[in-house]
Amino acid sequence: MRHWLWFCLCIFSVAPLAATRFDVLAVEYPPFTTSKMADGGLAFQVLRQAFPDYRFKPMFVPPKRAYTMMQQGHWCLSFYPSPAGMPSNKIVLSEHQIVIGVIRLRQDSPLKWQQLSEFSGLRVALLRSGDNSPFATQFTQAGLQITYTETTQQSLDLLLRKRVDLAMYDDYNFNKLPTKTRDLLQFSDNHLLQTPVTLFTNPSCNDPLPKAVSPQTLPPALGPTNRRQQQPHSL
Repeated sequence: MRHWLWFCLCIFSVAPLAATRFDVLAVEYPPFTTSKMADGGLAFQVLRQAFPDYRFKPMFVPPKRAYTMMQQGHWCLSFYPSPAGMPSNKIVLSEHQIVIGVIRLRQDSPLKWQQLSEFSGLRVALLRSGDNSPFATQFTQAGLQITYTETTQQSLDLLLRKRVDLAMYDDYNFNKLPTKTRDLLQFSDNHLLQTPVTLFTNPSCNDPLPKAVSPQTLPPALGPTNRRQQQPHSL
């Protein structure tokens, strides 16, 4: 009888912990989400800071698989953005805005545009997504040739080897590049999007989801960058 009571106490003491662990869909996008860091990256640091009573397990998959899983509804929480038109909720986790633009090998003229069609015929490296992704479609409709990659590092390597003309990149990673590499490149004056660290949640998920919190202060490494401040431009 004593052993049975001990077993029951163990079950009930573990159950609440098990109920608060969530798998979080993510792709390799260091330093924000990466399997190469024990805690999953800076985005997961901020997530755990915002929800100290919950446990989160990173579930890293290639970008196209993440896109497909979300389209099929096989997710509850994700740092990979939900496809356009898909029902989802957002939890803003940071005050700092991450600017997503494009980079190219340095030229004398500014890197900016009024319409993406000004780059028609050029090759651009993007993280892989579904063929019908609205984000990718805007490039093909503008006449650009897309080369899909699995990581931003692959995109950078292709650009440096002149296999593509442009590559999607963010201002934080750009400013963390070695000076010698950064001096070879230009970051666009325009941006494709500007976003804080955001957790996407599936409203159809049956699991209890964390409630929204106030934006958190990001680790010091995510403070203001030394990139020249620009007035925001949208597509």
